[in-house]
Amino acid sequence: MKKIFLLLTLLIIQTSCQKKTEKDTHVKDPIARIGILNAKNTINFEGTYKGILPFADCEGIEMMISLNENKTFVVKSQYIGKGNKIFEQRGTFSWNKEGSVVIFDNIENAPNQYAVGKNTITQLDMTGKLINGNLANKYILTKQKNSIETVETNQLEKPVVNLNNKMEAQTVIKKVNPAVGKVTLAETKWRLKILNGKKVKHKGKPFYFLKLNSKDGRYSAYVGCNNLAGSYMMPSKFAISFSNSISTMMVCDNMDLERQFSKMLGETDHYELEDNILKLKKGKKEVLATFEPSK
Repeated sequence: MKKIFLLLTLLIIQTSCQKKTEKDTHVKDPIARIGILNAKNTINFEGTYKGILPFADCEGIEMMISLNENKTFVVKSQYIGKGNKIFEQRGTFSWNKEGSVVIFDNIENAPNQYAVGKNTITQLDMTGKLINGNLANKYILTKQKNSIETVETNQLEKPVVNLNNKMEAQTVIKKVNPAVGKVTLAETKWRLKILNGKKVKHKGKPFYFLKLNSKDGRYSAYVGCNNLAGSYMMPSKFAISFSNSISTMMVCDNMDLERQFSKMLGETDHYELEDNILKLKKGKKEVLATFEPSK
């Protein structure tokens, strides 16, 4: 009788500890729900994954990611309902210490971490954490049965924009940036003051900004939700245009300001820089946005 009582006690303790361990693992590492520990050595992760990810300015982004055995990747994305251009980026990836997440080494200002599961990869947020909420399942890409070569060949008829090729973003401001005052157009972090004639109220940190990089003709921006990036060109001294815009694809409660900002960049074709105030313009007269240098 004592033996039976002892066995029951041990069984209860073991079950209780097991439940506690499972609960602790779930709380401390939610990625464990979707990723496989040591996936790089225990499953066949190589292949092509596809899915449609949420995006604020269109119906979604059709995403195709190929992971190769030699730790190289290919990312191809297309904005649904915004033309047929395919944006392509290639590079190398590494694994986190648990071997459950791949990290794309040369992607900045955009999500670059994916939890690897059985026949799926799940996009994580900018900090490498699991995306929660009603749209959480939308960030899962499914492994395709087709070979990588077959899937890629089917899209060759569409124009491809190579995001690795920085020569596409040539700019006339290589060494000297046109400026009147103490600040230059490029390399200055411009704080957004007015958009479409209305004064902008900044909420939280970081503040809303636009920054141009003269070395590679790229820009970065933030207006409350996503990190924005793309290319800019200056065909003449006071002419400027923005293109190849990409976003971190987060969905926030109020994205109206971000939509207006993205639309403004697409319409800009001139700028004015005087007394340390930057104005982006449509034509030579219509002012779309006004910025001041950050302090």
